[in-house]
Order: sequence, then C-alpha cells, then structure tokens
Amino acid sequence: MNQYGRLAQQHWQEFRPGRITEIDDPEAFFTELGTDVQDEVRTRWTAERVAASAVVGEPYLERAGRLQQMRRDAEAEVLRELVLLPADDDIDLAEDPHLTDAEAAEEQWREHHLHELLAGRSVPGDFSAAERLRLRAGAPARLLELTGLSDEALRRQGLL
Repeated sequence: MNQYGRLAQQHWQEFRPGRITEIDDPEAFFTELGTDVQDEVRTRWTAERVAASAVVGEPYLERAGRLQQMRRDAEAEVLRELVLLPADDDIDLAEDPHLTDAEAAEEQWREHHLHELLAGRSVPGDFSAAERLRLRAGAPARLLELTGLSDEALRRQGLL
C-alpha cells in the first residue's frame, strides 16, 4: 500500500469508521485507492505541465518551484476528491434543509448506490440504463472511473 492508501486508511478510520465496515476487503480497497490516487495525481500534474508554457528567461529555481507547486495543487485536488472525504457524522447533502423531499431522496439513493459500487458489492450491470444515468449525474469523472460508471468502462461492458 502506498502513502496515499495509508493516508486514506488513516483518515477513514478516524473520520469514516462506518464506511470502512461496509468494505469487504479494506486492505485491497485502500491499496487500490492509493494506486488510483497516485495515477490521478501524475495524470493531472502531467497535463498541467504540458499546458503551462515556459516563461522566457525564467530562472531554473523559479521554474522548479512553479512546477512543484503545480504538483502540490494537483495532489491536493485529488486528495480532496478521493481520500479526505467528509466524516461520517458530517451533515449529508441528502439532509440539506434546502433540498425538497424528492431531491433529498434522490441524493440519498445515489450516495447509497455509489458506496455499494465503490465497496464492490454491486456492479454497473446491476442497474438499468436509466439508473446508471441517475448515478452518473453530477459525479466527478474520477468517481465514475472508480465505480465503473465512466463512458469507457460502460462501453467495455456493453452498457453504453
């Protein structure tokens, strides 16, 4: 398990103990999550480096510092999305007082089934096409990849 997997495991043990009990094989889950986080950080940092134009006359140390900051920013973004998730006792979006009952029920349904997919207790094929669309609505791209709900994953499974 890499540093990101260990960080996720520690964070979840402290702040999300209820979620850990839902995972069939926590060691495998956090090992895979750590690898996914590492890959995503590398992908985003590479994309940022390619997109960032070189500054003419920029001293080496300034460029190195700028690139290192880009890496830290990519890492922080990925950690917020995939690892440092809200605590179990935080107010869920489904409990937001501004949501209608129907919206809260929809959010609760999505959250439950996305957790089931992440824990490996269900697969995208368990859902109808309409349900897969509901699950995908508003979800970050990386979450879709991790749950097998990305366009590419659904095509491989013949579900899109």
